Amino acid sequence: MNNVTFVYNQEVALAAGQSGFITESGAYVVTILEAKYMTSQSGAESIEFSVETEDGKKANYINIYCRKKDKTPNKYGVNMINAIMGCIGVQQLTTKMIDAHTHLAPEFIGQRIGLVLQKTLKTKSDGKESYSIDIVLPFVAQTRQTLEEKIKNIPAQAIDKQVATLQDKDERKQSPRGYEQQENTALDSDIPF
Repeated sequence: MNNVTFVYNQEVALAAGQSGFITESGAYVVTILEAKYMTSQSGAESIEFSVETEDGKKANYINIYCRKKDKTPNKYGVNMINAIMGCIGVQQLTTKMIDAHTHLAPEFIGQRIGLVLQKTLKTKSDGKESYSIDIVLPFVAQTRQTLEEKIKNIPAQAIDKQVATLQDKDERKQSPRGYEQQENTALDSDIPF
């Protein structure tokens, strides 16, 4: 008697060779898997998100910096965190300590939200190319409305407009070009020999 070890699943088979990660700019409805308070080596503070789409694609290490290294608020980050809170209906964030090095924002975890994500191409310090995924704009997952559209009770339009013009951001360092030797084909009649 043979034991069955696999049963064919066409949906799973079609996913073979595809990345399990969000690798393209676009609008995604995601569930927040983790929202972790982080401090960079320079002292800047962020909330780092890990998210997953409905079809199982993930994005990790999405940082929104809320405080600069001098501990003053980072207005862009504070605005973005508040927009996310507004889109999911969270009024305040708390800290849940998991261990000495891990502090979470539990109010975000498990929440569904729409995010316009932008791929940023980068060059690592070793010269290899990499990319990051950054949040451009959050939106209400169920309606595709931005927070402003939700508050003003107007139809969702901003996300589709944003995505229509969204492109990857390129922050790669240009590799230095070698010195090009220029060929001088002009004859100089003043040459004495």
